[in-house]
Amino acid sequence: MSASRNGGAAAAYLAYDAAGVPLRLAAELLLPLLRSGSPLAERCGRIPPPVLTLRHPVWVHAASVGEVLAASVLVDRIRQEWPERPVLVSTTSLSGRDTARQRLAASAVMLLPLDVEAVVDRVMRAVAPCALVLVETEIWPALIRAAVRHDVPCVLVSGRVSARAAARYAWVRWLMRAALVQVRAFAMQTDTDAQRIIALGAPANRVEVIGSLKFARLPRAHPDAAPAGATQVLGDGRVLLVAASTHAGEEQLVLEACVPLWREHADLLLLLAPRRPERFDEVSAFVAQAGVRVQRRSTLDGRVAQATQVLVLDTLGELPSLLPAARAVFVGGTLVPMGGHNVLEPALFGRPVAFGPRTENVAAAADALLEAGAADRVCSADELRSVWRRLLQEPAVADAMGARGRAAIAARAAVAERTFDVLRRCIEPGA
Repeated sequence: MSASRNGGAAAAYLAYDAAGVPLRLAAELLLPLLRSGSPLAERCGRIPPPVLTLRHPVWVHAASVGEVLAASVLVDRIRQEWPERPVLVSTTSLSGRDTARQRLAASAVMLLPLDVEAVVDRVMRAVAPCALVLVETEIWPALIRAAVRHDVPCVLVSGRVSARAAARYAWVRWLMRAALVQVRAFAMQTDTDAQRIIALGAPANRVEVIGSLKFARLPRAHPDAAPAGATQVLGDGRVLLVAASTHAGEEQLVLEACVPLWREHADLLLLLAPRRPERFDEVSAFVAQAGVRVQRRSTLDGRVAQATQVLVLDTLGELPSLLPAARAVFVGGTLVPMGGHNVLEPALFGRPVAFGPRTENVAAAADALLEAGAADRVCSADELRSVWRRLLQEPAVADAMGARGRAAIAARAAVAERTFDVLRRCIEPGA
């Protein structure tokens, strides 16, 4: 159960155990009534037809977009080493499912079924995977038990347990221990993550510190070569700053940081990318009410207007194509208590990164970038403005920070191979 998105999942699971038979019967009765192809049908165990054609796939489960992208290098490695083995990818979010379909070399993609015994057992029996691979914090007790019943080895890769997740799991430690003792191997991101998963009940002799798969996601394009798509959207001659994956409260701080910078740099454009699509309207209205000249990406007819100060990125999947054009990037979820989002992606494209103090969910990545001199930690609008002002005035400094970030990630890129080795040992014990 993903603690960051499903804090009450453990409690709900306990309620399911208490309800027992009624819930199982409800799942069995409702399933035939659900429209084939609907998200609800998939969550209740109706398997998409492409999945049923697979023969003993490696089942990789990643919660949402960030975990899906992290898993991409492992999926590529599986397909390279075992071309005869299909790969099934499941997600808990619709955006994650869409990303997996677009970006992963998967044989089929589906939504994860509800963690209800009858549902997951039906799916496990029909899919008949050769292994179940859980990415980061996806610990689902019923799913793991179903894998064990069907003699399917279960592996946790790029494992992460934040302090908040550890505290929540501690309330149902017995449930966590019962699930974790059935997992064959744990490839954790950091020593701290390893200690926390052991404290929750994972057998210490099955836990290894491997690193984060996000370190292995090196971009295919040269970081200094902005894609043609960026030029088509931004035009020539604009200096771009990006605020990515922002949450409520962070947009205001970013705007406060930029107001003096717009007076100093007439060609400055801020790309504001809210984390949640449901906030696109709210953020666009907020920027306009602040007296800032704003456009929305979805309404652009050609390039952004020269007079525009803020472009709200209200489309999905486009940010990676625009990051190489940025002078610097702020990553959100870090100035508010969200735990942070993917601080590595801008560094992957050779861009300097700034983030706030709340980086619990991305601690290893944030520490690596800070240690390499590729990032700045800021705690206020004034501090963000100071960082951005320096990088606007000294583009060579921004480029040098970006190069250090890429080098730091490249030095850790072997994590994909090490993770695959853990998976290989579970699938082919004699290899």
